[in-house]
Amino acid sequence: MKKGDQSKHHLIECAARLFWHDGYNATGINKILQESEMTKGSFYFYFKTKKELAAAVISYYQQVIFEWLQELSQDTQWEEFVRQFSSRMLKDAADGRHYGCPFAVVGMEIAFAEPDISPRYAAALENVAALFRRVLEQSGIPSSHSSTLADRLFSIYEGELLRYRISKDSIYINNLEAQLIGTYQEYRKIHSI
Repeated sequence: MKKGDQSKHHLIECAARLFWHDGYNATGINKILQESEMTKGSFYFYFKTKKELAAAVISYYQQVIFEWLQELSQDTQWEEFVRQFSSRMLKDAADGRHYGCPFAVVGMEIAFAEPDISPRYAAALENVAALFRRVLEQSGIPSSHSSTLADRLFSIYEGELLRYRISKDSIYINNLEAQLIGTYQEYRKIHSI
């Protein structure tokens, strides 16, 4: 990576962390510059506005978070997939480095304030739901059931992560794991799958 690309990436990385932790509206350009140890001129060389930076941040979140989930999902059954990502979330929460789902955290905040970029955050959420469908199908759930079940499980996932963010109580990450596995098993039993 070239020095200019490294600087831009560092700026995006710092903004992503601050948007996820503090929120989009609470994070000003000066705070991003302070965290990244870059000058205002550097910021405006790469981005015209904070909104333009927020658009780059969603690409960063997709690269880091979505690719991590994709990697965990490779040839993995639903229960193991859930245990793996919830275990990492619990560890990060214990280390003070987990703040909920970044797609939802930032997406909810910009939904009305930045309507032209909010669809990218909505699409990222749909990508995670689609990943859930794929893992369910590779776990033996027929495609005729996978969308319904994935939507239900994704709602649980986002709901528990929202409760965690608000309370900062990792019990909700534990609940997330138990509910995602329990609902999956119950659905299989009810539908004889």
